[in-house]
Amino acid sequence: EHVLISVFANASTSTVYALELIVVRKFWIGTPLAFGAGVLMSLTSQLIGYSFSGLFHRILVEPSAMAWPSTLVDVSLFRTLQALMTDKHGLAREMRQRQRLFWIALAGSFAWYFVPGWFFPTLTMLPLLCFAAPNNVVAQQLGDGYNGLGMLAVTLDWSTISSSYTGSPLATPWFAACNLFAGFAIFMWVITPIAYYANAWDARSLPIYTSNLFAANGSVYDIEAVLRDGRLDPELYEEYGPVRMSTQFLIMYGLCFMGITCLLSHVALNHGRDLWRTLQAAVAELRSGRSYGRSGAERESIAYEHSAYARVPGVWYAGLFVATLAMGLGACQGFGLLPWWGFLLAIAVAALLTVPVGLIEAVSNFQYGLGVITELIAAFIWPGEPTFNAAFKMFGYITMRQTLQLTRDQKLGHYMRVPPRHVFAAQVAGTVAAALVQLGVAAWLMHSVPNICTDAGAPFTCRKARLFYATTTIWGVLGPQRQFAGRYATLYWLFLAGAALPVPVWLLRRRFPRSMWRLVSLPVVLTLPGYFPNMPTHNAAMFTLCCFVFNHILLHRRPAWWRRYNFVLTAALDAGLAVSGIIGYFALQHVRVNWWGTQDHCPLSSRALDQRVVPGT
Repeated sequence: EHVLISVFANASTSTVYALELIVVRKFWIGTPLAFGAGVLMSLTSQLIGYSFSGLFHRILVEPSAMAWPSTLVDVSLFRTLQALMTDKHGLAREMRQRQRLFWIALAGSFAWYFVPGWFFPTLTMLPLLCFAAPNNVVAQQLGDGYNGLGMLAVTLDWSTISSSYTGSPLATPWFAACNLFAGFAIFMWVITPIAYYANAWDARSLPIYTSNLFAANGSVYDIEAVLRDGRLDPELYEEYGPVRMSTQFLIMYGLCFMGITCLLSHVALNHGRDLWRTLQAAVAELRSGRSYGRSGAERESIAYEHSAYARVPGVWYAGLFVATLAMGLGACQGFGLLPWWGFLLAIAVAALLTVPVGLIEAVSNFQYGLGVITELIAAFIWPGEPTFNAAFKMFGYITMRQTLQLTRDQKLGHYMRVPPRHVFAAQVAGTVAAALVQLGVAAWLMHSVPNICTDAGAPFTCRKARLFYATTTIWGVLGPQRQFAGRYATLYWLFLAGAALPVPVWLLRRRFPRSMWRLVSLPVVLTLPGYFPNMPTHNAAMFTLCCFVFNHILLHRRPAWWRRYNFVLTAALDAGLAVSGIIGYFALQHVRVNWWGTQDHCPLSSRALDQRVVPGT
């Protein structure tokens, strides 16, 4: 029951991606969507991916190598909290120690978060370079963790260290954290400042780290100036001029181009043979009803699960697929979101890329996003159609994400011996509840909060929706034919570079199977830069440091302590943070404290080095 409650809660706290399109349509592009359209979009985008989880269960759940590290935290927590209910195998004393650590860490995390969360926000980011050079633009561009590169910026806030972008460092394998930080350091701390200060693409006339789009003179790009009836007007565009992007925004897109082909090449080289054998074994099982190609441990584990609990019937997945497919087609046709064949193409793209992305996440704990590739496909097919582009991204990306969400929970149920049918039902119920509740809350906020989705409406500035709007503008309104032509056309070569990049690593791994090359995962290296420029830049170093301490030093020097307490500790820290955030929101949301610890210590970081106009004008 506790596991099912957790599965339901995980599904209900997942952000409904359709809200981004709803917000963009209401405030920036086109006409607002009706509430019914929002319901159909939300349910379809959140649920249709679940029908694929049954198809990929054998590949992503059943193999013991598919560990899904984040689920181990939940497993440790459940077993710790329930251990005192029984004294089997003499484990009660050890579990009492785990429980004691859990409650102490939870209380400490709960109490501490009020300090950086409300009364001393500077502890969330201590920008040492900004303190050292309060009047130097370059130092603040390098040192700010929100509008700069986050060099020598320290955080004492667990919500920043264990963020939604990286997950908990205590639940991340050390090799994965090394790959992640290597990519971050190379592209954020080496390539970005070199390109910016060398004035590549006239970069110094823009801020170094921002998701805003700019006109030729450095002012914020007014997309309405080039639209007529919600579509691009070529004459107005020629008159107003092309869009310019910050250096980091361009690097992010280049790495996304590289990352998608790198992912496919990496999986083909390192997992292609295993995937082919799995497919052959699955076909053989369907024909004979026997189990082929598994180790003894895997056969025993799966036999236990199948003998104790009935599997989710294929008709459940098929029924959910048909129902959500009908709702999606109705939403696309009835509200002009996509042509019917475009909706089917988006679903096919998600199905094609779910296995490669899932294989990487199941081992490393990091999920590679598909947002850019779906935007690129839609932009080439429907140039100048921002709604089509946004809807294609929503159905193409979220379908995959929800498939992996259910797959992750299925692995949790597999570890905890929970009936698969119950896991499936809890996940679907939580997702439906989340879609309806989040739509209602969003509609209420948009009609009741003054200046929402603007800087004057802080804290309701809609940062994610504004980034969604920026990417929709780049791909949906302007299209790659305009945006990535001319000075930015060289970025397309990164597709080819990404496909070739895993080859030398694969050859070195085969030549030196016991060397460090066996731990290099290029898709993970390219994962974190894909979140920029929406992600704060100062958490990567602290995330890696915490992972080094717990999952390298303690794992090797205190392995017994690590096995007993590591996952319990991160669960306690996350739980205390969550409880503190909920209570603080309702009790302190109107409390305003104004002193040095709440001020912006890097006010110059958002400026361009060669300032022409003030950003935001």
